[in-house]
Amino acid sequence: MRSRYSQLSYVLLGLCSFLAVAISPAVTQDCHASDFKSRMAAMAKKMEESGVVYVIAATDFYQGVTSGGVDENFENGVKIDQFLMLDTTKMGLWEGMNVIIHAESRLGDDVNLQAVGFSPVNVAMLYPKSNEHDTAITGFQFSQALSEEVQFTFGKFNALDMFYLLYPQTGRGVSGFMNASMVIPLSVARVAPLSFMGAGFMTLQGKQIQGGLLAYDTNNIPTTSGFDDMFDNGANIMGFWRFFTDFGGLPGSHLFGGVASTGQFTSLDPTGWEFIPGQGIVVPQETGAYTLLYIAEQTLWLDDYNMDRKVTLLSQNGFSDESTSPYSWSTNVAVQSTGLFESRPQDAIGIGAFYTGVSDDLKNLLFPFLDVQDVYGAELYYNMEIAKCFHLTSDLQFVEPGNAANDTAIVVGLRATLAL
Repeated sequence: MRSRYSQLSYVLLGLCSFLAVAISPAVTQDCHASDFKSRMAAMAKKMEESGVVYVIAATDFYQGVTSGGVDENFENGVKIDQFLMLDTTKMGLWEGMNVIIHAESRLGDDVNLQAVGFSPVNVAMLYPKSNEHDTAITGFQFSQALSEEVQFTFGKFNALDMFYLLYPQTGRGVSGFMNASMVIPLSVARVAPLSFMGAGFMTLQGKQIQGGLLAYDTNNIPTTSGFDDMFDNGANIMGFWRFFTDFGGLPGSHLFGGVASTGQFTSLDPTGWEFIPGQGIVVPQETGAYTLLYIAEQTLWLDDYNMDRKVTLLSQNGFSDESTSPYSWSTNVAVQSTGLFESRPQDAIGIGAFYTGVSDDLKNLLFPFLDVQDVYGAELYYNMEIAKCFHLTSDLQFVEPGNAANDTAIVVGLRATLAL
């Protein structure tokens, strides 16, 4: 079965390479150049005008541990994301409601376990379910506008999608950085499942989310409906507010937030964001968990003639209850640019570093079996636009693993994304 999916992955990667190299330059510049593509584009525009938008993207990952880590090897995997967005106002059904459905398919393999379990080097391949070939609806979110500034939202939330809506440069692992520690502050691992049921309110400033108050389930449900066990282990309450700034004509923001949970956990309980050893150890559960967040964003440079060309800084910081979370605190900082080179306006480049403090409770629980240390590292990527619908990314990571017995993991990877 594994070889079958690997072959499918290589076929997809070969198709992407063919699009990038073998097709004529005119088509390479525009993936809608053919008559068929033009008709499809016209149909998509009509659907959007009618309130229906459908987007599909296939991402092929070829990634490997060249040195250190748990095991030095390469793996190939494919992620397929499908989004269906419905605007009920344009559809003539209901005033002010939007629906976003996100279906994900995972094929092939990754090196998350072979590299660093406490800091997955490929966050996208954690969905829908790590190490399994699966297809599931990981997000099914409804948003009802109560005014121009306030929305009521409910349904099944995808955590990476939520971070992406707040900070698009995080990229969900299919653009931008690939390591989970660079995409989200891992200190939220206990109180932010990969996918969860919830409801709450969001406030907007223009088109940007400014604040929110959300109550949601503690269970991780990327491959299930979530109704069967909803709130059987308490609830999470999240609140945040973002202050927008303008220093020297350059936009920025400062987000302050927190999550409190009434569930019962131990620091050994898996969260979905990492791979914790010692699952056979039995320890008493404790009630409650919390995480405090501070996220700073600042534009460092902006092209006055092309707003897509810019350099931004993003730093995500969190502090957690270490008695119930695998992490006590986390921080990362990244500088990313789109269109840094005028001749390549759609290319993106990023460099960043992270440090995640593993909780003392977890270290003490595992000490007889494993010497656990804090996890830290750095990542560099370059995302090249080969065509409007096809991007190729090279990625390099250096990660000091949580297992002190393992050497520093050096991970290299290629990521090819074809979006229609």
